[in-house]
Amino acid sequence: MTHATDGTPISRRSAIAAMGAAAATPLMDRTPAPMPRGVAGKVALVTGSSGGLGRPAVLELARRGADVVVNGRSDREAAEEVAGEARALGVRAIALMADVGVEEQVDRMMEAALEEFGRIDILINNAAYRGTASITELTTAQWRAAAAVNFDAPFFCTRRVVPGMIENNYGRIITVSGLNSIHGRTQWAHICGSKMGAFGMTRALAVELGRYNIMVNHVVPGAMQAHPNVGSLPVPRLGTAQELANLYAYLASEESSYITGQTIHLNGGELRY
Repeated sequence: MTHATDGTPISRRSAIAAMGAAAATPLMDRTPAPMPRGVAGKVALVTGSSGGLGRPAVLELARRGADVVVNGRSDREAAEEVAGEARALGVRAIALMADVGVEEQVDRMMEAALEEFGRIDILINNAAYRGTASITELTTAQWRAAAAVNFDAPFFCTRRVVPGMIENNYGRIITVSGLNSIHGRTQWAHICGSKMGAFGMTRALAVELGRYNIMVNHVVPGAMQAHPNVGSLPVPRLGTAQELANLYAYLASEESSYITGQTIHLNGGELRY
C-alpha cells in the first residue's frame, strides 16, 4: 500500500495510474506539428498535357487541389477540354498553346501563366518527341526535332520558372523519360540521346537548387501501353496512367521535401537496380 503526501493510503494500481497521467500531460499539451499540405494551393504546369499521359497528371493534381496550366502544341480544343475537366474539380485552370521546343513560344506561354497565377510551383516536363529512324537514315532535321522537345524544352521551361521558385523558397521540377532511353533501342538514337541529356540536367539542377527547397527529379515510366512479353514482368501487367499520375503528384508535393536528384522508375520491376 502506498500513501499520499497527507498520509491517506492509496492502492498501488491508483499510484501507477496517476504517474502515467502525469507523464502523459506534457505530450497532451504540445501543439501538434502542422500536417503537410500536399499540392493544395500550388500552381502546376504540365507540358504536353492536352492528351496522352499528361492529361491524367493534370487531373490528379487538380483533384488534390492544385491550380493547373494545361499545355498543348496544336489541338486547342483538346487542351481546353482538359482545362474544363480540371475546373470541374474545383480549381483554377487555363489552357496555353505552345510548341515547347521553340524558345519564343515557351516565353509567351510562361508570361501568360504568370499573368494568370503569379507563380509556378510545380513543373512537369512531360512533352515528348517520338519517331524512329536508323542511324544511317536519321536526318539532321529529325535529330534537331527530337533534341528540341526532349532536351531543349525542359531547359527552356525550367529556366523560366526557377527564379520564382527561388523567391518563394519552393519548387518541384519533374522531367519525364522512358525505359527505352535507359535500355537503348534500335532506331532511337535521337530519342535516347536527347532524353539522357535531360537526365543529366536533372542531376545538375538538383545540386544547384536544393538549397532553395527546389526538388528536381527524373521519372522513367516502363511499359504503359504495350510490351512484347508483359507476362514476364515481375508485376505481370502494364502500368496505368493513373499510377504514373499518382507518382507525379507525390513528387510535386510538400511530402517529397527530401527527394531530389533521383531517377524514379515506374516499371513493375522490369528494371531493377
